[in-house]
Amino acid sequence: MYHRTARVLTLAALAGVLGLTQQACGSSGDPAAPTSGAAGHAAGIGDAAVTAAGDAAGRDADAKQDDNGGQAAGGASRSDAESRGDAGRTDDNGGASQHKGSGQTGDDVAACRSQDVTVDVTFQPQRVDGDTRMGLVAVTNDSDQPCTVDGRASIFLTNAAAEVVDVPTSNVAQPGAASEITLQPGTTAFEGIKWTVCDKGDETCGAGNSLQFSLEGTADGRYAKLIGFPAPERSDITMAELLVGTLQPSTQGVVAW
Repeated sequence: MYHRTARVLTLAALAGVLGLTQQACGSSGDPAAPTSGAAGHAAGIGDAAVTAAGDAAGRDADAKQDDNGGQAAGGASRSDAESRGDAGRTDDNGGASQHKGSGQTGDDVAACRSQDVTVDVTFQPQRVDGDTRMGLVAVTNDSDQPCTVDGRASIFLTNAAAEVVDVPTSNVAQPGAASEITLQPGTTAFEGIKWTVCDKGDETCGAGNSLQFSLEGTADGRYAKLIGFPAPERSDITMAELLVGTLQPSTQGVVAW
C-alpha cells in the first residue's frame, strides 16, 4: 500500500511540474522571472513528492521489519513455551522415573508372617547318625505379594492334644549366618533342623506327632506338612534336644552340618 501511495504522489508532482512549465512558457512579460519561479515551485513540489515517497517507502520497510520482528518474537515466544513444556514433561518423566526407582528398591517389602507361608519338613534318612536326625524345612511364600524372611522359622514339637511339647531348643548359625531373603510369590527359602531322638518312655524325652512353625518366634504357630515322618497316630517323633539352622535361598549345605 505504501508503494502505491509513493507512486501516486510522484506522478502528481511530475504533473504539477509540467503544468507550471507550460504556464510559464505561455505567459506574457518577462519569461525569465516566471519561468524561474515556476521551476523553483515545481522543484519544491518535486522534492516534497520525493520526500513523501521516501517516507512512504520508509514506512513500508518499517512495517515489513515490524512484521518480521513480530514473527520472530512470536517464534521466540513459541520456542520459549515449547521449551517450558519440554521441561515440564522431563520433570514428569523424571518424577515418574524416580517415583518408579523408589518402588523397585525393595525397601517397602514387608516381612513374611506365618499366615503368608506354608512349610514342609522333609525327613532326611541319609543324614541319620546314631541318635541324630535331620529334616529339611522349606518355607514357601503362599501370598500374592513379595515378602522377606531373615533368620529362621521357629520349630515346635506338638502332641496329639495340640500342645507344645517342652524340648530344649537352640538356634545355630548353620550352614551360615542369616541374611534377608525376599520371597516372591511361590518361591522358597530353606533351613535345616537337627534333633536327638530319645526313648519316649523317659520322662525327660519329648514325644509328639506333629511340628508347628512360626516366623514370629512364638509358640502359637501353624502346622507344618511332614514328609517321611512316622504316622501321626503313633506319636513317634521324639526329641531330647532340637537345633534350628538359618534360612538360606537354596538347599546347598542346609542339611550338611
